[in-house]
Amino acid sequence: MTVRFLRSAGPACVTLLLVLAAWITVTTLELVPEYVIPSPLAVLDSLVSTWPDRLGSATLLTATETVVGVVLGVVVAVTVVVISGFVPAVGQAMTPLLVASQAIPVIVIGPLLTISLGYGMAPKVIVVALLCFFPVALNLLSGIRSVDARMIDTLRSLHATRWSLFWRVRLPFAAPRGFAGLRVSVTFAPVAAVFAEYTGSTNGLGYLMLQAIPRLQTDFVFAQVAVLTIMSSVLLASVTMLERLICPWNTPTRERNPS
Repeated sequence: MTVRFLRSAGPACVTLLLVLAAWITVTTLELVPEYVIPSPLAVLDSLVSTWPDRLGSATLLTATETVVGVVLGVVVAVTVVVISGFVPAVGQAMTPLLVASQAIPVIVIGPLLTISLGYGMAPKVIVVALLCFFPVALNLLSGIRSVDARMIDTLRSLHATRWSLFWRVRLPFAAPRGFAGLRVSVTFAPVAAVFAEYTGSTNGLGYLMLQAIPRLQTDFVFAQVAVLTIMSSVLLASVTMLERLICPWNTPTRERNPS
């Protein structure tokens, strides 16, 4: 277990340490102004000092918007895919719209949603949901259409119903692809929530950044970036664990059998 962990996480840890060492060297030698790149200790001090009164509540709000948006986007994506599984015309009609929608940046929709829905959580949740919906839906639709036709024909010869074919063959086959799209989505979901907060909010990490940047509070901005990085990492790890629980057949044999 220890050797496997070192092999998988070792390179990433070494890279992180090298970046941290370079950061400390640059700030210690004062190669750049402090308002451009603050020292790690200044960032840590800003994180600790602002957490009780400002950063903690803002992080909770942004995290709530992100999680609710991700869940909403996944639920809508799965619903559309399930309907298209029993009514193929729905999937055929949705696919061109999903592809065309990728030409419109989701962040651009934020101001329009703010005008329509106000400065509350709703616009931020919808922006995150849209970000998650398209990759998950596209990957799931692609997956259910990629099932080996010979397998489908074999099961039909055994009198399998459309219901059983979808739930026992098509959806399980497509689930790993859906999780692949979800992993990409949750990585950017907190950033999408922050950009949505830029368009209009009274709290959240995006709101605090808008206040800190004009005042050149770079250490506070770096502290918020660190919080966003941790948030994305936690979401990615959670999705990876959920995939292993829901799709154990997609886990590599080496991971299932350590011996």
